[in-house]
Amino acid sequence: MKNVIPPFFVLFVIWTLSTFRVSGQENVEPKIVASIDLTMAANDKVPVTVNPDSLDVDLVVYRLPKVVQGTYAIGNYGRFIEQFKAFDYDGNELLVLQMDANSWEIRNAQNLDKIQYWVNDTFDMERSGTPNIPLSPSGTNIEPGVFVLNLHGFVGYFDSLKNSPYELEITTPVNFKYTSALKYSTKELSVDGEKRTLKYIAPRYFYLTDNPVMLGDLDVERFEVGNVNFELGVYSPNQLYTANKIKKSLLQMLKAQVAYLKDFEGAKNYSIIVYLSDGKEDSPKGFGGLEHNTSTVIVMPEYWEETKLYSIMFDMMAHEFFHIVTPMTIHSEDIHYFNYNKPTFSKHLWLYEGVTEYFSKLFKVDQHLVSEEDFYGEMAYKIKDSKKFNDSLSFTTMSENILTKKFKVNYPNVYRKGALIAMCLDILMREESNGKRSLLSLIKELSEKYGKNNPFMDDELIEDITEMTYPSIGSFMRKHVVGPQPINYQEYLDKVGLIIQDGHIVSVDNPEPFKLRLRNVWLNKNTVKTTLIENVNVIPMHEENVLEHQDVLIENGKIMDIRVTDTINPKTPVDLLIDGTDKYLIPGLSEMHYHWRNNDRNIETEFKLLLANGITTVRNMGEYVGQDHIAIRDKINKGHLFGPNYYTTGPYLQADRLQTIEDVIAVVRQHKDRGYDFIKIGDGREIAKEVYLNLLEEAQRSNIPVIGHAQHKLPLEFSLRMKSIEHVEEFIYIFNTSEDFTYLNHDLDFLNAAARQIKDSGVYVAPTLVIFEMITQYLDEERFTELKANDLAKYLREKDAMYWLSDENHYRADFANGKDRIDLGMDPLEFFESYYEWMKVFTKILSEYDIPMLSGSDTFGMVIPGFSLHEEFEFLQEVGLTPYEILKSSTIVPARYLDVLASEGTISEGKNANLVLLNKNPLEDIGNTKSIEGVMLKGTWFSRDKLDTMLLEVEMSND
Repeated sequence: MKNVIPPFFVLFVIWTLSTFRVSGQENVEPKIVASIDLTMAANDKVPVTVNPDSLDVDLVVYRLPKVVQGTYAIGNYGRFIEQFKAFDYDGNELLVLQMDANSWEIRNAQNLDKIQYWVNDTFDMERSGTPNIPLSPSGTNIEPGVFVLNLHGFVGYFDSLKNSPYELEITTPVNFKYTSALKYSTKELSVDGEKRTLKYIAPRYFYLTDNPVMLGDLDVERFEVGNVNFELGVYSPNQLYTANKIKKSLLQMLKAQVAYLKDFEGAKNYSIIVYLSDGKEDSPKGFGGLEHNTSTVIVMPEYWEETKLYSIMFDMMAHEFFHIVTPMTIHSEDIHYFNYNKPTFSKHLWLYEGVTEYFSKLFKVDQHLVSEEDFYGEMAYKIKDSKKFNDSLSFTTMSENILTKKFKVNYPNVYRKGALIAMCLDILMREESNGKRSLLSLIKELSEKYGKNNPFMDDELIEDITEMTYPSIGSFMRKHVVGPQPINYQEYLDKVGLIIQDGHIVSVDNPEPFKLRLRNVWLNKNTVKTTLIENVNVIPMHEENVLEHQDVLIENGKIMDIRVTDTINPKTPVDLLIDGTDKYLIPGLSEMHYHWRNNDRNIETEFKLLLANGITTVRNMGEYVGQDHIAIRDKINKGHLFGPNYYTTGPYLQADRLQTIEDVIAVVRQHKDRGYDFIKIGDGREIAKEVYLNLLEEAQRSNIPVIGHAQHKLPLEFSLRMKSIEHVEEFIYIFNTSEDFTYLNHDLDFLNAAARQIKDSGVYVAPTLVIFEMITQYLDEERFTELKANDLAKYLREKDAMYWLSDENHYRADFANGKDRIDLGMDPLEFFESYYEWMKVFTKILSEYDIPMLSGSDTFGMVIPGFSLHEEFEFLQEVGLTPYEILKSSTIVPARYLDVLASEGTISEGKNANLVLLNKNPLEDIGNTKSIEGVMLKGTWFSRDKLDTMLLEVEMSND
């Protein structure tokens, strides 16, 4: 748990665990039955009945907690009890004396049959002015549509029966949904069928208070991550959020956390209870989370916008879930035998909260959810913020006395300096063990030594840790955890080649190799040097051939050797072995007509779509306002941004930018100075002939190729002076210089002669059939209905998908519907279909003349990046191109076009390791390029699971 933003408070719980007596053994504890009837709720109150087995004592004391685990605040939950009464077996009231806010003394207890009282709602009291009202995640909510039962606010315990088992009965309207980590044992319907009673069994009071329940008009989702079964219950009063929607926002993080913990024996079942406040006067205002043994209660504002809500909930759950490590499995006697009325506190908040907070930051970089720089930023912030507190204060002393005013003000530092203590210990563990041990491995060792049912002695823990580790660990803890000496963080960051500079943590220039290695191990950076793809069928692409049963050896991102399986030296050290049995290896694919259309969408999100579809090379075809593709390319090349091999044109040039020769000189100079790879012409009709010719000459002098749309009003030969023509559609306009756009030249002699001329020019052509075919889908009512059900729409931003799948879509608005319809001289669908059929015919003719073609899809609208390239492949196959010709257009041909054939485009020794592993042979059917088992980008391997995670991340970002 953590402080997120004022006044955003987070609570945390500390675990209490101990043995209990079992039926059939000596000294069996009496069973206690507690009943809560939600159907009787009135005026934000509910009745509770507590019925113990017969007692053999004259006096008992019944208490509700003064303090609940981990809140470090006096809650006095007895304050919210009214009309407390005790009855004997004849229904007569027994004498009750209220001893303090939380305690009732009952005389003649041997005659005690039951206790009855009413419990008040605390959610609507947080701003009442009453002091010490529990913050809502640890409070109670009682309203007709939803009940949040933090059971420590409803059910108490008898002083003399602390280990007694409980049976909890909750009566609800029959239509209520419910969620809790505590699973009901039975449920019974009332005779009239309108009520339902859920019965739960808890072996002792701790398990009752440790398992909150939410019931009412909820949305509940159940899902599994690794070996943990999650249950997510969400109350959203205005139904702005669903459990499924919130699950998507958390799933990536939960998967990463479970993967980070690996084989750690933690919770098998985990419940997440989310209450969203609508912000009304009587709605909860104390937002945050309360962590329990196997569940978390979260109270958040429903009215926050999604990005903010998900971001803070993500951070909160990242911290809360790690409490299954500590204190669930490692805790002291103070926690194990927690006294709800007169609590004492452990010395080791650095362990329970500091280590947990540190893991909640470290796992993100470990699991590649954030960059190194993001992680360094978090730690640098904690260093700076920790200085606001008493830096010379003993952490153990503060922890032990945390309820006192002097020390309580320093409590937030457990999330700052506590996490930094953990960071230093982690680095020390890495250094001392030459990278083989870590703080996480130490915590696992401690959990094996102690475990959830065996608490440690507070005063012995540090010596135990020292004996289990190294003298330097003990020395550090005695100085900086027990002792008051401030930590020199630079001393520890230096061990991994980092430096604190102007408030930031950055890498030193040229760090010593052993320090860099230690850093890579610490942050779980991909340090794989040698990869072997074993027993794979290789499609090398320099010829149409399949090399069966090959081993492909990759070192430092280069293909070093390709040999028949089992002939590579068996002593060759391999860091990563990939089984290629019955699979096919092809070069990485190229998206040669890509557009980042929407600045509101992070381009790295689109890169995930591309990589998940096997695309390792991208040519961006226009820099729009607000974009900087040179910076994107440079960040990718420096490893600061995840992305493919990236090439880019400059701004999308229309005629308004190219009016004069002076304009040409300025444009080319700008492209040269900025370092663009290409000059892109986007207007084929209005650029004057002399301006166009000067642009070609000026660009040639600066060695920047001109590409783009054809010159419609000039003979074919003029357009062939560019390096590439984008869209086979452009040839329609060259061959028809009139304004009659319904005219299509079907003269095969003419088209073949044109193809010969195109071939002789050496120009490249990017057909981009898929973008034009999509227009026909927009205009065909039956196919448009099918398009609305396209599952790929989830990879678009929600408002974009809504636009393209509605009649507001400008193709439908301009050509098919409404007052803005443009008259094409014929039915719009027939018009576009006739164009598309012509384009397919001419594409086939171009292929027959072996004109080099570039695979691209002009990503736009429902042409979804990544997936659209495979659609383009299938359309090219329909046209009549062979699978090998299509693969060439996406591998060897783009490599030659980009002048990188020496290192890209085929699979052979010395080439860069940009590869795609397929489950099916693409030479048999080009559709098999979609059967992706994994992708290697610059020597880094992305398994199917990792690619699926990327796709899920995109989907979640688009909600």
